[in-house]
Amino acid sequence: MKQEEVIDLVSEVNAVKKVMKTYKETLESLDVTDSYALFIEDSEVLEQGKIEGTYRDYIANHIGPELGHFESFTFSEYEISVVLDMPYAFTTESYIYNIVLKEDGRKVERKATATSILKKMDDEWKIIKTHSSSRSVK
Repeated sequence: MKQEEVIDLVSEVNAVKKVMKTYKETLESLDVTDSYALFIEDSEVLEQGKIEGTYRDYIANHIGPELGHFESFTFSEYEISVVLDMPYAFTTESYIYNIVLKEDGRKVERKATATSILKKMDDEWKIIKTHSSSRSVK
C-alpha cells in the first residue's frame, strides 16, 4: 500500500501568499526584472476587461512602460484569501493602490480587486492566470 503524502495546508497557504506578496512588492519597487520567475511561461494576464497576453507580454506592452512614468506605486488596505485544491490555489485580493506620476506629481488612487490561479510545480507555486480590475475610490 502506497503511503499518502501529508500536506501542510497552513504552509501551502503561506507559500501562496508569499508569491502574491512578492509580486506586489516587485511592482512597488518599480523594477520587474526578478518577477518573471513568479509566473509560468504561458501565463495569462487580464486587466480592466482586456486580455493582455502572457506575463512577458504584459510587462513589455503595458505595465512595464507604465512603471517608467511612476514616481511611486504603493498598495494599502491589502487583504488576501486563498483556497487550495492541490496542486492549484485560487486567490482573491482587495487593496487600494496609489500612484504618483513623475511628470507632474499627480496622484492616482484606485480601489482594486484581483483573482489569481496558481499551480504548484516542482515544489514552487507559480501564477498561471491573474485578473485585476479597479475603480475610483469613493
